[in-house]
Amino acid sequence: MIIPVTIGISDKHTVMVDLDNVSFRKAKGIAKLACKHFKLEGFIILKSSPEHYHIVFDKPIKHWSKVLKIISWIAILSNNPDVWKWACMQAIKESCTLRISEKPTENGVKPKPRIVYRFGRQNRQVKAYLQFKRQILRLLKHLNAESRLNLRANFYFSSSNV
Repeated sequence: MIIPVTIGISDKHTVMVDLDNVSFRKAKGIAKLACKHFKLEGFIILKSSPEHYHIVFDKPIKHWSKVLKIISWIAILSNNPDVWKWACMQAIKESCTLRISEKPTENGVKPKPRIVYRFGRQNRQVKAYLQFKRQILRLLKHLNAESRLNLRANFYFSSSNV
């Protein structure tokens, strides 16, 4: 039996936001406002599925409390309960997490998020995020190809093992 797994990246020094059920235009507008207001220098927008976007900002933030302030501001600005819930979960975990892999759903599989927009600088946190994402996805591809049989291992128990 294969157990579906979804992989994400977590960080407490990078402002990352998951905007669900918003248009691309709204996601881009919110990202530009936050970038200007908090001097975040630049960002990328990734499309995770229709009307679902991830934003990764470039400026590293020293303290989690400042990251939380920024994602809370973005959540309020979004006027979207889905984003509010996501921000609350990040506050509980004390780090921002965004999905990087495919995601199994009841209706099939959501694709890996892909970049649909770039703005400003992307040579610090965005670069690090993309490099780490690439490394993880390469590793997963390698592990998947190498250990398909291990993922599908069957366990046989004799009466002496039970």
